[in-house]
Amino acid sequence: MSFTVSIIGSFRKPDHYDVVKKAIALFKKSGLVVLSPKGAKVCNSIDNFVIFESDDSALTSAEIQMITLNRIIHSNAVYVCNVNGYLGRTTCYEIGFCLSRNVPLYFLSPPLDLPIPVDQDHILSIEEFSVLASEGRTTRFHLAEMGQAMQKAINSIWPELNENKTAVGQKRLMICGSMVFYNRMKQFQSCLSAQGIDAVIPKDEGTLPASVDEKTFFQFKKRVSNSYLKKIRDSSTEAILVFNEEKDGIKNYIGANTFVEIAMAFAWNRTIYLLNDYYEPFRDELLAWECRCLNGNLYTLIENWFELPPSDNPNVSFDQLALF
Repeated sequence: MSFTVSIIGSFRKPDHYDVVKKAIALFKKSGLVVLSPKGAKVCNSIDNFVIFESDDSALTSAEIQMITLNRIIHSNAVYVCNVNGYLGRTTCYEIGFCLSRNVPLYFLSPPLDLPIPVDQDHILSIEEFSVLASEGRTTRFHLAEMGQAMQKAINSIWPELNENKTAVGQKRLMICGSMVFYNRMKQFQSCLSAQGIDAVIPKDEGTLPASVDEKTFFQFKKRVSNSYLKKIRDSSTEAILVFNEEKDGIKNYIGANTFVEIAMAFAWNRTIYLLNDYYEPFRDELLAWECRCLNGNLYTLIENWFELPPSDNPNVSFDQLALF
């Protein structure tokens, strides 16, 4: 059976797409089957998603996008054609899909603004990847072996990684967001727990010993990121709550790492709650993924969680709920 690959990256930029077309030609010459893209001419761009001349004009952009994602996650490997390290929004959530399905990922250059560290052996030129794929030697991201000291630090920061606190049949809520909001996230966790919801947050990474070198830190960061993504995929996870308060004057802030977690939740059909309104840069994706805006009203989440009838009180803030 032929080895299948897909290429993702910024197709809207002509100079970037020229590199993609070069990769397509070389991959095909090496005997690889390119599932996506087909190398056709770009004819349109809707909501930051590229439409090709070869796409079925009878389909909506959303339908074309889902067909494309299906091809990507069913490839034997995916090559990220990130010229000069650039990753656009669409590429970021496509990477999230690939990680959720354990699809081997390789990059043209070290990626910018990606919260998951990438080992040097997963950064290859087009020619190098072509040889590796044609010989069937691609590998998934691997977790580096940790020493006892690092494992102890991880257990201290994320004790839930080694404990199964969720009873069989009990559903769980994962709280996601920038660690800038950590103290507030802890308050929300306590409040939700008091209401009978099993809410989980990551521990503060700031307790990691400052003396570790950069490589060790990235190994740690990779492990805890993968572990939290794994928890989102776990069957006991019912939903995620995205903690998107104002950060540095930016309303409803959602960072790159949290966006990957949202993509993971969408890929695994988890309910996605946004504590506040849509984060404007990601509005199209958040709307398409049917994220539910709470606009600060936690009681809406509680009603949905326990399938309660709508409350006569239409807006219960966190501070009010904490008094119940």
